[in-house]
Amino acid sequence: MEPDGVSKLIEHKWTIAIIAGVSIIFLAIVYTVLPLIDGIVLGVVFAYVGRPINNKLLKYTRFAPVIATACIITPILLILGMGAIEIVNQIIWVVEHHSEITTSFIATIEGLDLPEFIYDGGDTSQMIENITSSAIGVIGQIPAFEYAKKLTILAINFIVSVFVCFFLLMDGDRFVALIRDLVPRSNVRITDAFIEHADQILSGIFIGNLYVAIFASIISVFVFYFFGVPHIPAMASLIFLASLIPIFAGWMILGPIAVGRYFEYGLWDAVIFYVVAGAVIYGPTELVLRPYIVGVKSYTHPLLMLLMFIGGALVAGIAGFFMAPALMGILIAAYRTYEDLRHGRIETPNLAQQ
Repeated sequence: MEPDGVSKLIEHKWTIAIIAGVSIIFLAIVYTVLPLIDGIVLGVVFAYVGRPINNKLLKYTRFAPVIATACIITPILLILGMGAIEIVNQIIWVVEHHSEITTSFIATIEGLDLPEFIYDGGDTSQMIENITSSAIGVIGQIPAFEYAKKLTILAINFIVSVFVCFFLLMDGDRFVALIRDLVPRSNVRITDAFIEHADQILSGIFIGNLYVAIFASIISVFVFYFFGVPHIPAMASLIFLASLIPIFAGWMILGPIAVGRYFEYGLWDAVIFYVVAGAVIYGPTELVLRPYIVGVKSYTHPLLMLLMFIGGALVAGIAGFFMAPALMGILIAAYRTYEDLRHGRIETPNLAQQ
């Protein structure tokens, strides 16, 4: 009598129980580290960027992972430090010149030639005061605790990214070897081919991002110099950081500069600066250079990379910005491995026997 499905389940009940238990534990671990996914993904990005440095230094010192990690993290910390100092300086300037700012704001509103009914409620100064009071009330509604919590998580993720980068540089090869050991011997060559393709594509994606960030930073220097923006090195450094790691968007850098130009030169100057700077710095880099350079380095189609970068950032923020192209790269690596196998470029024991 042929055994039915229930009998098969009973026969392998312990195997099924072990698989189910391991799966539950794995999902619990994934759920636990989910708030740290940004840090883990950034750590992988840092590791790929720092790997060429690590590989060269390994010939001379066993502290290569430490030095390579420092070479990646130190410039980022310096850039963040310069950006923080610049933000604090701008806040101090606003506090010290609040009366001048209010006067300039009033003069701008009066110069807009608004319809008379807008001024029926009183003079312009009173209207500005009412707007300011309303703005303060809105600011008071902002959940400060939630923002502080998000900033804390962001800082923790950055620390996690440093450790992930270091341990991947130090033990990345052992981790890959562990994965190979879990694969049946008959499929080892297929696994090796897949790992080679995936590593090549991911390296191209992350290194290509570095090239794009450098290019955007160089363009921003010329744009800021043309408009006479102060502290050009600090601003260009922030543009570089925003292009490499989207912790904050480009508008968060160009916006405050535009506001400062508004109070100094007027509304139209601020609008022209924001539009021109945004178009020149981010137009070519995000819509053309990033998908093209990353596509060339990773041997994938630029349109796929463009869609993955934009869609990933919209869906999952920082992690999605890098994870979506990486997942697409892994899918392409699997397809290329299949093509290699189909055309006989990979020899397996099973195929050899046949």
